[in-house]
Amino acid sequence: MKFPFLPNTGAYSDLFEAAGNNLAEAARLLLDLVTDFVDPEMKAKRLVDCEHEGDRITHAVYSRLNSTFVTPIDREDIYLLAGRLDDVVDSIEAVADMLVLHRVIEPIDAVVQQARLIDVAAKDTAASLVHLRDIAREPLQSYWNRIDELETEADRVYRRALADLYAFSDDDDDSLARHVLTWKDIVDELERAMDGLEHVADAVESIVLKNS
Repeated sequence: MKFPFLPNTGAYSDLFEAAGNNLAEAARLLLDLVTDFVDPEMKAKRLVDCEHEGDRITHAVYSRLNSTFVTPIDREDIYLLAGRLDDVVDSIEAVADMLVLHRVIEPIDAVVQQARLIDVAAKDTAASLVHLRDIAREPLQSYWNRIDELETEADRVYRRALADLYAFSDDDDDSLARHVLTWKDIVDELERAMDGLEHVADAVESIVLKNS
C-alpha cells in the first residue's frame, strides 16, 4: 500500500533531471539554429516541442506537490526550481520564434556568442541536477560558481551587443532603426535566458544550504 503523504525524493529528482535534460536539448537546438541558419522555421518548431515538454514536466511537478502531504525538501523550493527551469526553456523558444517572425537573414555575432554561453550553462545545469538526489554540496557548489562565471561573461557580451546596436541609433534610415529594434529584442531575450540559468543555480544553492 502506498502512502502519498510520505516524501519521495526520487520522484522529484526524476522530474528535475528530465527538466534539466529538456533544457539542455533546447539550448543545443538554439545553438544549432543560430550557427547553421538553414530552415529556421523547422528548427524553431523543434524548440516549440521542447517548450511543450517543459510545460508537461512542470505540471507533473506541481501535480505531485498537490497530492503529497510531506515533501523531501521545502515545497516552496520545489515550486521555485521547477518554475525557473521552465522559464529558461520559454525564453529560448521565444528567441527562436523572434528569429523567424523578424525574417532574419543571418544572426549577428553577439547572438551566436550568447547562444554558446547558454548552451554551456544548460549542459552544466543538466549534468549537475543529478547531484540533488543526495544534496551533494561539493559538486553543486562548483556548479553554481561556474554558472556565476558564465553569467558574468554573458553580461559582457550583452553590454557589447547593446553598445554596437546603439551605434546605429542616431541614423535616420528606417531600415537601420528596424535592425536595432529587432536585434535588441533578441539579445534582451537571450540575456533573460542566461539570467534565468543563474536563477536556477540560485534555487539549487538555496536547497543545498537548507538541507546539507
